[in-house]
Amino acid sequence: MIRTILILLTTVFSFQVFSSEPAVLDLIRQKYNSLTTIQAQIDMTLYWSVREREEKKSGKLAVGPGEKFRIDLGAETLVSDGVTYWQYSKKNSQVIIKNLRDIDLSWHPSKLLSSFLTGYSYKEKEKSDSETVLFWNTDNKNSDSFYTDITVTAESKSGIVKKLRLTDHNGNVHTYIFKKTVFGAKIPAEVFRFDIPDEVQVHDDRQ
Repeated sequence: MIRTILILLTTVFSFQVFSSEPAVLDLIRQKYNSLTTIQAQIDMTLYWSVREREEKKSGKLAVGPGEKFRIDLGAETLVSDGVTYWQYSKKNSQVIIKNLRDIDLSWHPSKLLSSFLTGYSYKEKEKSDSETVLFWNTDNKNSDSFYTDITVTAESKSGIVKKLRLTDHNGNVHTYIFKKTVFGAKIPAEVFRFDIPDEVQVHDDRQ
């Protein structure tokens, strides 16, 4: 679940330049730049094809420069102050602490602006004055991509991402809806630190 959250959040904010790309992608890149703080509320729905059931979670995201972030989603919290990484599960009453440098950065929220979508050539599926829908898919079962199709819905005039829908090779559908996105807000430093609750199990894997 943690990996799924990180993959999806990375996908939302990572776009690569293409020669014939839709115009809204340039707006998206301008909005989601590495120097701007980002805050948003998230509604997540995961449809598991094998179990034929949905799982829904809601929460919030804060991202700052210098690999700082905080994700509160359901009963899980992921936090980084740029040096230390905390992974807290309220359900399991457990906190895992790691050095940030030991985290696989390819799935890391601080890499929201990386070229994660390099090789994904989006096409404009729908466009109105209010929204633009971008779409990518592959029929290649041997593709390196974790997904078979991706749909991005963004505001046409601002480039703010409103919805992300991804289908993986197992037929699972991951849908994220982003609400009340704020750019450039001054986020207090304590947001990017995690205060460990009393009476929880702590696994400190720092060397």
